[in-house]
Amino acid sequence: MAIELASIIEFSHTHCIGICAVLVPTNLCLAGATTALVALDRSTRTIYTNVAVSLLPAIVLLLHVATWWAVGVIMLPTFILPILALICLANQAYAVIAPQQMRNIVIKVSKFSVAKYQQLVEN
Repeated sequence: MAIELASIIEFSHTHCIGICAVLVPTNLCLAGATTALVALDRSTRTIYTNVAVSLLPAIVLLLHVATWWAVGVIMLPTFILPILALICLANQAYAVIAPQQMRNIVIKVSKFSVAKYQQLVEN
């Protein structure tokens, strides 16, 4: 039994709030997890597994927005959501292509943040 495209679009539109309520935090958490795994210098296999898992919600979010574009709905969320998905995908790609650079950036940013926090606490 084949699933019709119209049924998928109808499901996507009917459950839009729920779909976005799941996919947005999932994308953000998985992108953060990838960044943390790279920063903690975990194994390549662990990072690649996380990246592979992270691809699904980002692609589903892009397809969900595409169903809205297909029916002519052009609003601010239909631009923000794909940008979010693409940023998450770029984060995943960076973790695969240049993990050492990503790790160095995260370490520098965290050291800078800790130093600024200590300055605030001391004053």
